[in-house]
Amino acid sequence: MIVFMTLCFFAASNGKKKVSIRQDEIVASQSIVEEYLDNSKKIIDSLNAGLSPDISPWTNPQRLSVVGNRGARVAAMPASPLAFVSTGQSDLFTHAVKPTLTGDSYMLSFTEMSNPVQLLFGSFDLAFLCIYLLPLLVLGFSYNVLSSEKELGSLRLMLAQPVSLYNWLLNKLLLRFLIMTAIVWGSILAAMMVNGISFINEIGGVIQLLLLVAVYIMFWFVVALIVNAFGKSSGMNAVVIISVWVGLVLLLPAILSQTGNSIYPIPSRINMINEMRAAQAETTAKADTILQNFYRDHPELAQAEEGENSYSYYLKFFASQDVVKKEVKPVLDEYESKLKAQQNFVSTLRFLSPSLMVQNAFNNLAGTSSRHYESYRQQVVRYAEEWRGYFLPRMFRDEQMSVKDFGQLPVFKFSYDEVKSQYASDLLGLMLFTGCGLLFSVWVYKRHAREVLFS
Repeated sequence: MIVFMTLCFFAASNGKKKVSIRQDEIVASQSIVEEYLDNSKKIIDSLNAGLSPDISPWTNPQRLSVVGNRGARVAAMPASPLAFVSTGQSDLFTHAVKPTLTGDSYMLSFTEMSNPVQLLFGSFDLAFLCIYLLPLLVLGFSYNVLSSEKELGSLRLMLAQPVSLYNWLLNKLLLRFLIMTAIVWGSILAAMMVNGISFINEIGGVIQLLLLVAVYIMFWFVVALIVNAFGKSSGMNAVVIISVWVGLVLLLPAILSQTGNSIYPIPSRINMINEMRAAQAETTAKADTILQNFYRDHPELAQAEEGENSYSYYLKFFASQDVVKKEVKPVLDEYESKLKAQQNFVSTLRFLSPSLMVQNAFNNLAGTSSRHYESYRQQVVRYAEEWRGYFLPRMFRDEQMSVKDFGQLPVFKFSYDEVKSQYASDLLGLMLFTGCGLLFSVWVYKRHAREVLFS
């Protein structure tokens, strides 16, 4: 238990460190953008006052295209208050992007190059500690509750008393469950306090976390109860109980993941990117014709002759981008549909594995599940269109930026509320597993009672 408490402190510290790095990166990116926007306003004031700052034409903040690309605001996904408990998908995806005016907003994926060694071994956080190591601790204290009494010869003395063997076994494991849960809860709360993680403001989430851990501990005590009810030797119990842990925690999740990859294979991302580049090259060669067609479809934007517009190059680019978007949409839709089908397959079958349900619940509490990052991607894509929609009509009208326009620039704010939590379903699924295991232990005991009593 001392080792577990020490690991708990280390896991909480490690999780907090990752969250701090994530927040610092977001703040640094936002500071750079805000500094650029402040300098741009000063330059525009100088130009309006008749001064001549030393700037190049392609860095002049009066041009909408310059601010739209260089002054793009950071679309960030800040860490949730409980992000330290589970790394989840946060080591696979970025948390801050800058959708620019000329960026390909329709193909944003937000993946980043990660350390393959880190991805192989994962992160040591509270979720890993509770899902993988805590069951071993539970099983280590409970695998021989009955068999040790038989091997020491004290079981016969106990059976001479007017007490049910099953109730006696159940009470012994219940006492161990209460002591174990109290120690684990205390370790988690102490680790949070020592690392300066406030749980008073997030008391609801902390209660959900502690309840989830308690039910998971109870499940593994029920597994120990079933194994003990067979009445085998301590050595046999140890082999069986470790086999159950390997099957439920390691093998079953891996099998479900590989099955999803086989049933719903994702199309090659390289081929998708090649098709996009081919479509972009083809439309670039026809930029003039595409722009004329665009003006014909949107006459409200053709307020100036093409030759008089200082943004004519960008107008051709935007018109061609709309064509590219339509060309690659089927390819993107196929890629995303296969990816979503694969994720839905694994999400649905997670109810076959208690460890998968607990991992998913941890990720929901931490805001690091794949659904959170998919929601982030969708919100950023919408924001990218909003950012482009602010500049594009004004560029067609050949306008320029003014100081007051900076206060009207669209601002991104990520919302966790758009992601429906699966915590309740995961907790209920885990409780159902535990309840079914308890009933199964009664059946096992009745079936093997004679062997337990007289062997």
